Amino acid sequence: MSTAPSPPPNAPGTAVTVSLSTCAAIAIAGLAVVVYRFAAGLGASTNLTDAYPWGLWIGIDFTLIALSGGAFTLAAMVHVFNLERYRPILRTALLTGWLGYLSVLVILVVDLGRPDRFWGFLAYPNPLSPLYEVSWCVLLYSAVLTLELLPSVLERARTPRVLALLGRIQIPLVILGVTLSVMHQSTLGTVFLALSERLHPLWFTPLLPLLFLVSSIGAGLAAVIVVSHLAGRAFRNPPDAALLAGLARTSIGVWSLYLLLIAGHLVFSGQFQATFALDRASLWFLLEIAGGVIAPILLFSRPRLRAKPTALFAIALLVIAGVALNRFNTTLTAQQVRAQASYTPHWMELVIQAGVLAAAVLAWYLAARFLPVLPGRPSTAQSGEVNGPHSVLPDTPGRETDRSSPHPAS
Repeated sequence: MSTAPSPPPNAPGTAVTVSLSTCAAIAIAGLAVVVYRFAAGLGASTNLTDAYPWGLWIGIDFTLIALSGGAFTLAAMVHVFNLERYRPILRTALLTGWLGYLSVLVILVVDLGRPDRFWGFLAYPNPLSPLYEVSWCVLLYSAVLTLELLPSVLERARTPRVLALLGRIQIPLVILGVTLSVMHQSTLGTVFLALSERLHPLWFTPLLPLLFLVSSIGAGLAAVIVVSHLAGRAFRNPPDAALLAGLARTSIGVWSLYLLLIAGHLVFSGQFQATFALDRASLWFLLEIAGGVIAPILLFSRPRLRAKPTALFAIALLVIAGVALNRFNTTLTAQQVRAQASYTPHWMELVIQAGVLAAAVLAWYLAARFLPVLPGRPSTAQSGEVNGPHSVLPDTPGRETDRSSPHPAS
């Protein structure tokens, strides 16, 4: 009796195939609308106004930059703090961060009134502008991420000399990348310090640069947990639960610090009572803090939940939702504009944004499928041909990533 041939081990399942096909269709639709946006202008394709010059795209950009913080956070943990046990998921974080920044750059060009002049900040410097610093840091850090990911490509090309060169400059690259990340993640908060009369007092504080930096670390850790879980499902290769539990434990400290800073802001600014006014602003603020900060701290603190990958995935999604709400609150919801002004994203804004994100998902899947960026995925390092600084070591029974530091799941 003949049986149907089984699919190869790396073949995507039905759910993955349907998801990728859907992403491809959305990306194509987004590209078509982008072409129209460039031909017709912002006025015909968005609902942006003088009262609301920042809309959906900027809110998503600020969120993506925060979520991409996992790249510099994991790089610092592995290379600066020598937490070698997290090396297997370092490339996952780097790839996620690189595509996050690439998506930000694409949307920024689409959002410019004169996209043909996107290079203006290079030719006409304005060192006193926070956005000038952010523009340079994002551009340079994207280049640093490219160099950090380059070994993933070169391992297949068998170029040991180039890999050795990248290995020699690895630590300076990591230090440069962490420095650039700290600068622009915090400076995004500095941007709002010039909006003291426009930003609601619940969100306005001199601590905004520090709050943006700390929240980007927490958001980046959550993004790595979510991406690792989804990659494990897509490639039938579950991530190391102990590593994700370790990220969750680290997140407890990060978000506890964030909560302490928020509490200090509310007390010393005299806004503590306004938090419970139960008006529109306070309800948004309470949802952001209670749902995106306090709840994840309490849930991550439970060892039983940290031991369950599905629970970690759900809690990390809660963190991401909280960070997204914070970025949209600061860029949109908490902006105090004239009473008659309003903003609802145009359907073209939604399609373009969805198209960019769908394209990023497709690119991530293809990179993870054909390059050694996931723990346990094949690479030339497994056959001993290359053992560069970013080598992906095979997962073998009885082998610990860090023999001196076993990592329990709780």
